[in-house]
Amino acid sequence: MAADVLVEDGRIAAVGRIDASAEDVIDCAGSAVLPGLINAHHHVANTLLRGIADDVPLEEMLEKAFAIDAKLTRRDVQIGALLACVEMIRSGTTTVHDLFYWEDEVARAVRESGMRGFLSWVTLDEAYTTQHGSPVRNADHFVSKHKGDPLVTPSVGVQGVYVASEETYLKAKEIATKHDVGLHTHLAETRREVEDHRAKSGLRPVEWLEKIGFLDDRVTAAHCVWVTLNEVRTLARHHVSVAHCPVSNMKLASGGVAPVPEMLQEGVAVGLGTDSPISNNGMDLFAEMKVAALLHKTSRWDARAIPAQTALDLATIGAAKALRADREIGSIEAGKRADLVVVSLRGAHTTPFYPDNVLSHLVYAARGSDVQTTVVGGEVLMANGVVGTVDEADVIARAQETARELFGV
Repeated sequence: MAADVLVEDGRIAAVGRIDASAEDVIDCAGSAVLPGLINAHHHVANTLLRGIADDVPLEEMLEKAFAIDAKLTRRDVQIGALLACVEMIRSGTTTVHDLFYWEDEVARAVRESGMRGFLSWVTLDEAYTTQHGSPVRNADHFVSKHKGDPLVTPSVGVQGVYVASEETYLKAKEIATKHDVGLHTHLAETRREVEDHRAKSGLRPVEWLEKIGFLDDRVTAAHCVWVTLNEVRTLARHHVSVAHCPVSNMKLASGGVAPVPEMLQEGVAVGLGTDSPISNNGMDLFAEMKVAALLHKTSRWDARAIPAQTALDLATIGAAKALRADREIGSIEAGKRADLVVVSLRGAHTTPFYPDNVLSHLVYAARGSDVQTTVVGGEVLMANGVVGTVDEADVIARAQETARELFGV
């Protein structure tokens, strides 16, 4: 269905047949206009580590990642994050939910590129960290510094039960409550994580976090692959949201499949994430939508398990709900922020298209490279396939040189 979208002062003013004139007009003929895609779980600075730990399980991947983390400088984090922002803008992602340290450098990259960032400074026990100083105090300072930023929404992260004690989890929650911001943590990603924690504490991770009083409506939990139906209901009862990362979980051979249909049935808000470039290599949410749909279909022997509309929702309004931001982003509605992407449907792989198959094309046929225009808050970040906010060639060259310095290649 043909329609117009009018943008004024960074927000969507009207949708439909619009007679008003505009200073700038974007011709979207032969294209679909979507709400900007939302990546619900990421570690953007790790673009610099892309390809260094392929074909190994999570534990080996983390060992390599932590070893390199100890070498990273602020400049490295900033250029890695900026490279990720360019890649996401090119493939239609307008908002990213990140979990890392030195998030102030990620915030700098987000603002420079024009993207929207929900940025969680990661905390963990000091015995395990490569951060300078106390991770908890670092998170507190980061949130204090960036609250109220138009593009950056700061929050507090916790790495996971394997490196964070009850004290760390509760201090993280205390800071988030004090500042009225969100919490983000990895949870029940692998069977080993669950079994090791049960051996140590007598409880599965979800059960333990409920017992210590960590779970509440501020929390977005990444992965949640190894959870029972009772645990799904526990997450729902505490209004915890979930970031589903199917490609990363498949690549790391985490085994099992996150019970997303049950989560949705129980009322858990679920968003789609790519996770780190170490465990995914790319951050194309179009590819992620397709894999998410196919994974649940094949694992359930049910072609209707995750239909195209649900997959698209996971990357848009579902992710917005998971970030408690659905009043502002996630759909094309008057009053919401004008975060929009224009996706060409004129390629050979999306032909023929007509109203009845556009939705399926977007999930099963389209690619991030089909995105022609990316808009955040009414600002055009990419037009006609050209990123205009940063010098893309320079960012790529700087990232390549930084990787050479890190790895001595």
